[in-house]
Amino acid sequence: LAFFYWNRMQLNHAFVLTLIAASLAACGGGGSSSPSDAAVAVNTTKPADPVAPVVPVVPTATGENTGAVSARFVKGDSARFVFASIGLQSSGKAGSLVQDAAGALSDINGIVFTGNPAVTREISGDASFAQGRWFKGTFTNTFGATSLPGNNASAHYVAYNALAALPASGTPSCDAGTFTAPAYTGGASVSSDANFGKASGTASVSFDASGAKVALSIDASAGGSTGKVSASTSMASAASSSIIGGYLSSGTGAQLMLGDGGAGRYLLIAAYKTQLANGANYQGVATFRCS
Repeated sequence: LAFFYWNRMQLNHAFVLTLIAASLAACGGGGSSSPSDAAVAVNTTKPADPVAPVVPVVPTATGENTGAVSARFVKGDSARFVFASIGLQSSGKAGSLVQDAAGALSDINGIVFTGNPAVTREISGDASFAQGRWFKGTFTNTFGATSLPGNNASAHYVAYNALAALPASGTPSCDAGTFTAPAYTGGASVSSDANFGKASGTASVSFDASGAKVALSIDASAGGSTGKVSASTSMASAASSSIIGGYLSSGTGAQLMLGDGGAGRYLLIAAYKTQLANGANYQGVATFRCS
């Protein structure tokens, strides 16, 4: 916290003191006398120039964001989102989206993130999606305000554009994926250095006359323990969203969505939960680009 002090500069004024001796006339046989005029005292010191007061400035919070985007997300008419925090899983059409210059989202369909600083970790994305993890600040929605003090209580998100239609055929190849750090949500107690872990995974997508077949496997680790979530499903329409396993509870599972990756590419988006071997539960989000 920066403190600012106001300095008051008092001007020194020069005063001229003039002593005027009056001539006194006296009548008498002895004659008259007139004393000499007193000397004039002058202060020749130059007055100090006035100094403008210092205007206090509130410093801009530096923040602790991590990650970057290659381009700002281009929101289309079919923009959608998935959001996951402790005790709250939400997804659907994204009526409002606000993205800052760093690529972090601060408004996701009315879920608003604020703070001084408001810190977002693992920012990633391009024109086709925006992903990140709100780490420190406060988010508000219709249920009230939730504080994220910078511990494991994070909120993970992905915003994307839904496909206009499923292709009739094709088997695109998916990349290694982009992940937020899986965050501890409960279960067996862990030390603070295991509040967050690491994730990696693989994914596949294929299209035929029946729709899309998607599958993924995500490995998570934290505090020396590991866990895995595997999910596969079929989607009959472009806007389908499939919930698999115990994603809506405290178990292992995932929610899978397809997105438009632009220029004939596709996105496989996953919000997931997994229990590690030590009994601790973690959750996060991932996006795979498939072309």
